[in-house]
Formats: sequence, C-alpha cells, structure tokens
Amino acid sequence: MNVDISEDVAPVIKDSIYREIILLESKINLARSEIKQFEEKYHLTSSEFQKKFDNGELEDSQDYFEWWGLIKGLKTLEKSLKKAKAVITYW
Repeated sequence: MNVDISEDVAPVIKDSIYREIILLESKINLARSEIKQFEEKYHLTSSEFQKKFDNGELEDSQDYFEWWGLIKGLKTLEKSLKKAKAVITYW
C-alpha cells in the first residue's frame, strides 16, 4: 500500500514515529526490569513461571497475575516496536 505524504508533513510523521520508538523502548526496559524482580523473588525464569501458571500449578497470587500481565504486555510492546522500526526502515 502506497500513501502519498507531502514533503512538509513527512518530517512531523517521522519525528512522531521516532518518539514512539523511544517511548516503546523505555516501556520495554521498565517491563523487563519488573519481570526480572519477579524472577529473582520467586527463583524462576519467566518461561518456567508461565508454564506453571498456564498449567494451574501455582496458587492465585496478585504477584503471579501481575507477572503474567507483564510478560504478555512485554510481548505486545516488542511487536509494536518491531512494527514502528519497520516503518522507519521502509521509509
């Protein structure tokens, strides 16, 4: 799909995408930091935790639900970052 963008608008759009990339990278770093805290607290990697959580092997805990949400959110953020970088690369 090709979209014609006037030359005076293109820099504004590019700047917006660059800001979004910076914001996404910041959110990813924060999520990774929070996930690491859970991994250290419970002595589990996130993949081990997720298997146990998904199989119902863990008790209901606010920490576990938060950890699970962070893992899911991180994946979403990483997908968004990949798309934003692809747009800039394509441009």
